[in-house]
Amino acid sequence: MIAKSKKKKKSKDKAPPSPIPPELKKLVPDHPDISFLDVLLNSEDTMALMVGNKTSMQELIKRAKDGDDKSFFDLIKIHTSVHPFDSKADSKLIIPSISADRDFYEQKWVQNKLKKGMEDEVFRKDFWKAVSSRQNDTLFQRTTVAQAEFKTYVVNRRASWNEGLSQKNITFEDIREELVQQGYIDEGDYPELKSLTRLLNNFGITGKPGRTKKAK
Repeated sequence: MIAKSKKKKKSKDKAPPSPIPPELKKLVPDHPDISFLDVLLNSEDTMALMVGNKTSMQELIKRAKDGDDKSFFDLIKIHTSVHPFDSKADSKLIIPSISADRDFYEQKWVQNKLKKGMEDEVFRKDFWKAVSSRQNDTLFQRTTVAQAEFKTYVVNRRASWNEGLSQKNITFEDIREELVQQGYIDEGDYPELKSLTRLLNNFGITGKPGRTKKAK
C-alpha cells in the first residue's frame, strides 16, 4: 500500500518586511541608531526647524497662535504646495493646482487668522508668497544642502542625545566628536565648545529626555 503524502503545513512565519525604496532610504541619515521610522516620527519637527527655525512643530504652532505672522506663514509653506499639472488622476494637462492640507486649514484658529488677515494687502501678498514658496525656492530660506543635512541629523539624534545627557552618559564634547566622525562638521569647527552647545540648545538639545510631543 502506497502511503499518502502528507500535506505540507503552511508556514506561520510572517513574510519579511519589504525593503525601503531607494528614494526614501536617501532620507535616512547614515547612523545605526537612526531608522526610517525615526525619520517619519521626527518629520514634523524637522520641517519646523528647516522652514521656521523652531525646535519643534509644537513650538512653531504656538508662536503662530500667539500672533507671530512669520511663524504662521511658515506653517502655510509647510501645509501648502502648488503643482503645474491638473489635479485630476492620470491627467497630463498643464493646469496649475494648489494642494492644501485640509486638516490644517480647517482649524478654527487658522480660519480666524486668515479671514482677519486677508483684509490687509500686505498680509495677502505674504500669504500668496508662502503658498508658492516651493516654486520660488523660499521654502527653506538661507539653508544650504549641508545645513539641511546637519539639521536633519540633529533632529533624529535629539531624543537619544537628550537621554544620554540627562543620565550623564555623554557630554556635549561626545556629541561634537560624533558630528565630526559623521562628517557634519570639521575638526576645526567650533574650537570653543560653548558656541556649538548654544547652537545645539537652539535645536532642542538641552539634556531633557523624551521625544517632542506631536503638534496639534
